[in-house]
Order: sequence, then structure tokens, then C-alpha cells
Amino acid sequence: MYAMSTGVFVVEPIRHLQANMHVLNQFYEWPRTRSEYNIFFKEVLRMPDFWSELGKKMVYGCVAAGGDTAVKLAMWQHIYGGTWSPQEYADYNSYKHLLCAIVAIAPTAHLTIPFENARRAYYADKTWPIELRRNYTSPTNALLRIPIEEGPYYLMRGGFPIAMNQFLFWTTYLTLYTFHKNKYFFLWTYNDFSYDFIKAINMAGSFAAASAIAYPAYYTREMVDLWPKERGGHCTWNNSYR
Repeated sequence: MYAMSTGVFVVEPIRHLQANMHVLNQFYEWPRTRSEYNIFFKEVLRMPDFWSELGKKMVYGCVAAGGDTAVKLAMWQHIYGGTWSPQEYADYNSYKHLLCAIVAIAPTAHLTIPFENARRAYYADKTWPIELRRNYTSPTNALLRIPIEEGPYYLMRGGFPIAMNQFLFWTTYLTLYTFHKNKYFFLWTYNDFSYDFIKAINMAGSFAAASAIAYPAYYTREMVDLWPKERGGHCTWNNSYR
């Protein structure tokens, strides 16, 4: 839950600021002096729809976190929290984390798909000719309107690589984090190491490993959907994620 709030209220504003800086850089060169930096950032903050779009992104981040990540973590806590670790069976603790992660994430990995498709539909709608636009006012508005106007299945289209990405990421992350937390408890129980310090290292390492394993599945969708097509509009991948 802390990671969700950090992603929504810290990471999202930084990404939004970076994106608008790149947009402004298309018209003005990068600043070189402190005074130029002051002017540049002031102009970034004055860009049209800067604050309104930031608000939409943060609201949608909370909606997606509540309907996706929170459900995954609740399922994980329900499955893993109902287990116990007998002292006499040490091997049980070696595979328990992986089995619980698979059971918890397998039925919830698809929850990311509608939120990701609604977000893409909102931004893609702005690139269409005016007469073809749906005129979504925000990603949240797109999430609510698409099932009614396009059909519920539309939000699940092309979701295989996203579901695979989520399954690989959360299964790896939860397995590694809980496994190492149980293995290295003596560092803060019997030694003078700070629990928060060890936890931060464990989270960072588990997150990095999970991201490295899961990213290729997400990048597959980028290759099919966003990479330039061959001459004549032919898709190199035959429009298939597999």
C-alpha cells in the first residue's frame, strides 16, 4: 500500500513534469544557466492543461490502484496470511512463498488490463480527427464510458502481454521479498541492523529482479502496437503478441 501511494503521489507528478519538459523542449532549447532554468520551469508550469492533466493522472492512479493493486495485495494477504511455518519442516518455507504467490496472482493478474486500455484510449483519442473522436474528458471517464459505448470486452482486448507482465512481476516480487524476509530475520532480531534498512534493501532487490523478469512481456505489446509498421502497413509481428 505504501508503494501504491508513493507511485501515485510522488512518481506520477515527476513523470508528468518530465513529459511536459520534453514537449516544451520541442520549441525551446534546454536551459544552460540558472536564470534560464528558472524561466524554463516557470513556463513548464504555465503550459496549457498542466495542472488539470496532473489532477486527472493522480485521480486515475488512485482509481487504478484501488481496483487493481489493492485487490492483488488483499488476495496475497488472504492466501499467505492464512499459512503458518512449522519449525520441524524447514523445506516447507522454501516453496510456500512461490505457491502462495501463484495462487494469489493468477486469478488477479488480468485486473490491470482494463485500466491500461482505458488510459491508452484516452490519450489515443486526442490524436484522431475531430469527427472521429470520442471526446473522453479523462482516463477515468474513458474507463466508465468504454464498456457502455464499445462493449465490456473492448477493455480486455490485447490484454495477454499485460496479464503476463503482471503475473511475472507480482509472483517474483512477492516470492523474493517474503522469502528473504524470513531467511534474514536474524539481522534485525539478534543484531543491530535497522529493520527498515534491511526492508528497504530487500524491497529494492526484489523489485529490480521482478521488473527485469516481467518487463519483456510488457515490451512485447509496445513492439506490436507502437513500433512503426513495414512498408505498406504490414506488421512485422503479424499483429500477434505471441
